[in-house]
Amino acid sequence: MSSNADLQLVPETLLKKRHDLDALKASRAAQELKRGSRKRSKTDKNQVKVVRPETILIQARQRRKSQIRFNRVNKKGMQKRASNKSVVKTKVWDNSKDEEVEETAETHDHSESKKGDDGASDSGDNAGGSQESLHKISYRSNSVGCTTVFAVLIRPTLNTTPRTVKTTLTRLRLRRMQEGVFLPYNSMTRKMLHLVEPYVLYGIPSTETIADLVRRRGFCRVEGKRTPLADNNVIERELGDVGLICVEDLVQVLSNVGSDGGEDDQSEIFGKVTKFLWPFQLTARKSKFQRRMLDMKDGKLYGDQGDAMNGYIREML
Repeated sequence: MSSNADLQLVPETLLKKRHDLDALKASRAAQELKRGSRKRSKTDKNQVKVVRPETILIQARQRRKSQIRFNRVNKKGMQKRASNKSVVKTKVWDNSKDEEVEETAETHDHSESKKGDDGASDSGDNAGGSQESLHKISYRSNSVGCTTVFAVLIRPTLNTTPRTVKTTLTRLRLRRMQEGVFLPYNSMTRKMLHLVEPYVLYGIPSTETIADLVRRRGFCRVEGKRTPLADNNVIERELGDVGLICVEDLVQVLSNVGSDGGEDDQSEIFGKVTKFLWPFQLTARKSKFQRRMLDMKDGKLYGDQGDAMNGYIREML
């Protein structure tokens, strides 16, 4: 009796955790036995992968279509998605629901509020309240007229991707998925972005977005190595000859494309800053679980997004 009285009671939560750990170990051991935990032999590595003829034909068709689009854009330019003028659109924001609504919904509510005078006074009051919470916000839907754009590679380059597209992406320093770079938006860069538009997402970053990118995901190139942008001493040591000594100077250059000098000085300083900064490694807008299990895809979201690019960058930070 005395020995049993000296025993301490184990909390139920601790017992449950131990039980869960034991169950996890048992399930992992069962999975190892099921798929076989043997090492691959030399014969396994030399096995020939069999590809169905249908797959080869589909890949060849996709590669041919991509090459046809590249040649057409390279020769004639963009015909539908691009504009030579700055396009300003309006979106409707509902403060009560804290979400964006379509402009047709606003007109629909307005017509219902007029009809509500005949009978249902409560519906008219609700419509009037919803009208007060709706606000129109104007934004630029393309990047025409800006000086800097931020481009992100959102689709992988596979066997179906033509070599010309891969070369253009390499010239833009977009080599890996979810990598982003700052680019000067001139005629040459715009043509290159149009050539690879189905693979990239780009737009106009605000000064606040640029500052968040540099501070939260900023890495620099020091002696060819990827180095964290930990302090201002690295900036002063690498870019002190052009008058840049801190992160605020980098943000100013990226947002305004250089100092107040001439165009040559602006492009030269901007080129040094972009070469100094390592491409930004961002996260995907949709996780692997959402893409595989929930079948949530980005759809036709690609190309020039204008001011809306700031929201997409916030999602990928």
